[in-house]
Amino acid sequence: RTQMLAAITHDLQTPLTRMRLRLEKVADADLQERLIGDLSAMQAMVREGLELARSMDTTETMQMLDLDSLLDSVCDDAADASQAVTLSGRSGMAILGRPLDLRRCLGNLIDNAVKYGREASVTVDRVNGAARIRVRDSGPGIPPAEQARVFDPFYRVETSRSRESGGTGLGLTIARNIAEQHGGSIALANHPEGGLEVTLTLPEYYPGK
Repeated sequence: RTQMLAAITHDLQTPLTRMRLRLEKVADADLQERLIGDLSAMQAMVREGLELARSMDTTETMQMLDLDSLLDSVCDDAADASQAVTLSGRSGMAILGRPLDLRRCLGNLIDNAVKYGREASVTVDRVNGAARIRVRDSGPGIPPAEQARVFDPFYRVETSRSRESGGTGLGLTIARNIAEQHGGSIALANHPEGGLEVTLTLPEYYPGK
């Protein structure tokens, strides 16, 4: 099933690219803008479909990583892309992981926070032999009854959080798949002072054990 998803989404990229080139020739500017908007949404779904397939079946090699350095790099990249992101705290931990997958996981959490809540406040600390990474936004949060469902593929909350910002509903699904492949977990809750807080927990790596 994973290979089928990867094959379908990969093969869709070429015809979608051709469609975009042909749309540039549409004379009606208003129609062209609306059609390109629809096509961009389709291309985003294809990209995230590929990411979902990769998160379910990856061949990337596990290696020892300095978690603080990884977080510094991911947050710096987000800031360079003009995203409102801050990072505080240090874990002082090594983890065993796939660097590209973990960057994708953390990037998705930051992207979601910025997209739906304007900013991402990232905090890391060490709790009971594990790293706890919290990503908080300043958005409207998610109703408690819907919090478990946002991890389902393509599920989007029917509030202004989704309607205003779009999205395919795959970001948290991909992030959770990657976290679980690393022996970790993801949980979310509305913060008492406002916004949604997503907590990623990853186990510490002890070389030789």
